[in-house]
Amino acid sequence: MAYVFWTHDLETGFEDIDEQHKHLVDCLEQLYVANETNDREKIGKVLEELIFYTADHFAYEERMLEEANYRLVDAHKKVHLNFVNKVLEYQQRFDNGEDVTNDMLNLLEGWLFRHIRINDMGFVADVKKAGIR
Repeated sequence: MAYVFWTHDLETGFEDIDEQHKHLVDCLEQLYVANETNDREKIGKVLEELIFYTADHFAYEERMLEEANYRLVDAHKKVHLNFVNKVLEYQQRFDNGEDVTNDMLNLLEGWLFRHIRINDMGFVADVKKAGIR
């Protein structure tokens, strides 16, 4: 049984952003499966993928928001930065041998879905109004 599901209320209407978000949800699912099978090597690989992909996604999204002159772009960037720093902290603890996977899953599940539904949905109208999508 799946740990997380993509639902239509997560769709921003921007195909590229939605595909990136789906990939992040898939990473979360992979992390859950790796944790359930106690596959520490896979957990490490998924964490690495998650960190690199998240950084790329955030940069992509932030460029779009800047191009649209989104009024809350600086606040959005700050939310992204805080999240990246937290995930990097978890990765460091993992690399030091700590079992942080359940904590990571809780953080990711809560943060990712809340961020998409609140923060990202908050920019949809402004980006569309700017006519860049």
